[in-house]
Amino acid sequence: MRTGRALYGLVVLLFAGCASEREKRPYAELDSARLAFDTTADAEGDAAVDGLFARLGAEAEAYREGKSPTPPTIDILVVSGGGDWGAFGAGVLKGWGRVTDPAMRRPRFDIVTGVSTGALIAPFAFLGDDAAIDRVDELYRHPAPDWVDPRGFLTLLFGTDSLATLPGLERDMRAVIDRDFLARVADSGKDGRLAFVSATNVDYGSVRAFELAGEARRAIDSGDLARFHTILFASSAIPGVFPPREIEGSLYVDGAMTGNILYGAKLRGDRSLYARWTRRYSGLPMPKTRYWVIFNNQLRFPPEITQPALGEIVTRGLFISTQQATVSAIRHLFAQSALEAKERGIEIEVRMLAIEDDWRAKTPGSFVAETMNDLADMGARLGADPKSWRSEAP
Repeated sequence: MRTGRALYGLVVLLFAGCASEREKRPYAELDSARLAFDTTADAEGDAAVDGLFARLGAEAEAYREGKSPTPPTIDILVVSGGGDWGAFGAGVLKGWGRVTDPAMRRPRFDIVTGVSTGALIAPFAFLGDDAAIDRVDELYRHPAPDWVDPRGFLTLLFGTDSLATLPGLERDMRAVIDRDFLARVADSGKDGRLAFVSATNVDYGSVRAFELAGEARRAIDSGDLARFHTILFASSAIPGVFPPREIEGSLYVDGAMTGNILYGAKLRGDRSLYARWTRRYSGLPMPKTRYWVIFNNQLRFPPEITQPALGEIVTRGLFISTQQATVSAIRHLFAQSALEAKERGIEIEVRMLAIEDDWRAKTPGSFVAETMNDLADMGARLGADPKSWRSEAP
């Protein structure tokens, strides 16, 4: 995530307190609340997967009976965080739409996951039509000057929850993700398709995956769209830089703090997709699963001379930490999938795209239109070429 040296430096130097005081709670109460939180999150995830499997099971049965010419496939899109470099991911989705090869063209995803900037992309990828993809590509290509608004020095000095606000970005996202948009998201999930975005609950030290189709239905039924928007902004709320968000009484920040990609890393054993499938459909082979990972960063962090100053060291360290943790997670996904395929005798494919390692921004700074368009162009070029997808672990 690229937010600029000055912002990260100020986090350490100027954070004097918080804008408002939240009431403290006993540890025992918090332990119980976190247990209930984890239990509810697991139950919601299980129910969501059951809905997906209901459709896939019917498709698998139709194929076995000769009523369908092709077996079902589980296509999972995983979009990482990356701040303004999310323009790359938006470009990939747009270029991918030009691929005609049935084996490699952009599928209608069964599951979409997004973290941070990937969370902002996820609703558009979930809709998946050219109009939605064009819209998110245009958003990243035309960042308004007020997308990020640094707070004044006095505000920082006397305590605040973040170094900057996002008036322009919030305005533009709310304008696009309106009631009609959410109605389409809700409708897209009626057949069991799923979209998850993650945010980090800093009170409980836990990640939470919000399912967007369900959240969209909730927004339409209640007439209150604010929660849906808040979830997206929470997932991209870089701690100390952008404002945290409160949801159901808990404080949330960037999902990248607990994992910069969301791919079900802990779903092993009895909670794995395979185990759930066999419990439900013991006589049907599990459909082939394909993971498509878009990494809005470079696999090899660019070399750069770092000055022995607090701000530069903190900034560089945070960038490297997030980037390397994501590469490790991608490697884990490759390894986990290979192990699961070998143990279970099922088909699992993992492919990924990343920003080319030799690419460099021509202009320094964050949310620079020239940089974001350059990345979107690269993403479109790579997305349009099926040979660009990497099928081996980095």
